[in-house]
Amino acid sequence: MRYLLHLFTLILMVASTSGCQTPKPDPEDGKEVVEPDTPETPETPDIPDTPPEDTYEETFLTLISYNVANMGHGGDRLGDIARFIQETGADFVGLNEVDSCNQRHSNNQMKDLAEQLGGWSQHFASAFKFAGGGYGNGALCKKPLLDEYTLPIPQGSGHEPRSVAVIETEDIVFCATHLDFGPPGEPSYEQAVYLNQWFGEHYDGYEKPVILCGDFNTDPGTATINEMDRYWTRLSAPVLSWPSNTPTMCLDYVFCYNGAPEVEVLDNTLPTGIIDYSEVSDHRPVVVKIKIRRKTSHNS
Repeated sequence: MRYLLHLFTLILMVASTSGCQTPKPDPEDGKEVVEPDTPETPETPDIPDTPPEDTYEETFLTLISYNVANMGHGGDRLGDIARFIQETGADFVGLNEVDSCNQRHSNNQMKDLAEQLGGWSQHFASAFKFAGGGYGNGALCKKPLLDEYTLPIPQGSGHEPRSVAVIETEDIVFCATHLDFGPPGEPSYEQAVYLNQWFGEHYDGYEKPVILCGDFNTDPGTATINEMDRYWTRLSAPVLSWPSNTPTMCLDYVFCYNGAPEVEVLDNTLPTGIIDYSEVSDHRPVVVKIKIRRKTSHNS
């Protein structure tokens, strides 16, 4: 019996050291131990950087062109004009038939108007001497000026020499002019040709919009306006602006030189109820609201 128990114990010991477990190879027995292959990590392909999208800046401006008849149509109208500018929310204003320190008006009308508006920037461009002083065009704006100057327009076959008041801010170049009167096509046509040549030489491809407004003394469809349309885009609608009591002619315009940053007209409706236009001047003002979309960065 004791012999049988000893034999059974030996059988159990043999079974526990065999069967399910696989013995590891002994490096001392001379056999090479082969480690399993480790899979390689695939390389991450180079993905090109996504170029940044173009970004744009939008600027909203209200422009006014107004022949103010020396601000004395039926009396001193400087206060009415200032109120109209303020209540329309204007940013830039071009004025025609402005007096400066002459016998008709001894004050500097542009300077006084700018002060009444709260210290606006202004430039007066005399077209010719008048009654011991100056007479011409003016340009006003809310922001500080980067540049200002007067561009003389030759008289040519016209009645009088003319001028352009030019101001520049960080947003635009803004200009106000008043062309000569006469039969359609002359002499304002000659002056329009001169303006196109001059602005083409100095502002073609300029990085800012170049705005030219004023009294062009002729209707759409005439040689003068057709000449302007070759190089400029009309921002103003063909609204009747003269005479102010019962308008029958479109004489006043707002143009933008072609090739400038994108300019969109948002509104060109003349407000009502601010002033009595027939009492302030023989012209009605022209009001244009625009949006300028300018690229601020781009892909390279």
